[in-house]
Amino acid sequence: MRVISQSELLRLSRPALHALLRRIAAELPDYPEGSHELRIAHLNLHSIRQALARPEFRPR
Repeated sequence: MRVISQSELLRLSRPALHALLRRIAAELPDYPEGSHELRIAHLNLHSIRQALARPEFRPR
């Protein structure tokens, strides 16, 4: 797994971000505990959640 940059995430739509979040979350059990891949997956999940919290995605 590679680190997904903030600029990549900013270009995705809300449904695409949710799909990516679900895909990465589903892959978590496949990574060994303490592995580099697991740390990257958690970093990506955090970044996706931050992108979803952007003001333009918040309900008005």
